[in-house]
Amino acid sequence: MLARPNRLRKAPEIVRVYKKGAYGGASGVLSVKAAPSGRGQSRAVVVVGKKVSKRAVIRNRLRRRLAADLYQRWATVRPGYDIVITVHSDVSDVPAAQLSAHLTQALTRVNLI
Repeated sequence: MLARPNRLRKAPEIVRVYKKGAYGGASGVLSVKAAPSGRGQSRAVVVVGKKVSKRAVIRNRLRRRLAADLYQRWATVRPGYDIVITVHSDVSDVPAAQLSAHLTQALTRVNLI
């Protein structure tokens, strides 16, 4: 789990990233939006909507898996950005290595790693 100062929490900040951020997608599975924040460190949030799954257990599991993968590579993420990772389809049965590859692809397209 990301440390509290590295988490993007407030809705207006998330909306700002959605409106003004650069886009990087990964095969329609997930996308990353990133906007400069003017801070010394980056902050991130993982968003999994009800369109992915109606079951909260599945949404939370996906959120935890992606947050853990992001935490492992946090040292390589460029500082000074607000990052929103959005899941677009149910990837609960996707192996961890493939999910990590999708996240890497999306972060690379936004030039964060």
